[in-house]
Amino acid sequence: MIPLHPMAPRAVLSALIVFLTGCAAPVTQWEKPGASLTAVDEAMQACRVAARLSPQPRMGSPTPHTMGTPGMDRIEDRDANEAARFRKCMQDQGYSAKP
Repeated sequence: MIPLHPMAPRAVLSALIVFLTGCAAPVTQWEKPGASLTAVDEAMQACRVAARLSPQPRMGSPTPHTMGTPGMDRIEDRDANEAARFRKCMQDQGYSAKP
């Protein structure tokens, strides 16, 4: 067997992280006429907090069409609901998502 350099596993892991980061979904950019970058950042932070702290809808039992793990389905539903509340919060403040 060929001995590996001690840094080889770290290099492979670093390359994998860079590759996976490139495959991540793009981050939505928000804009509002006359708003500074600081104002946009503050609005985004406030909406993140509001979306995270708002009451969650009650989760029912898994539906027959659900093929995944019920726990994962609840996590996906929670994340989708939180994202929708965040978007609504930003739009209610006059921001629009850049295409």
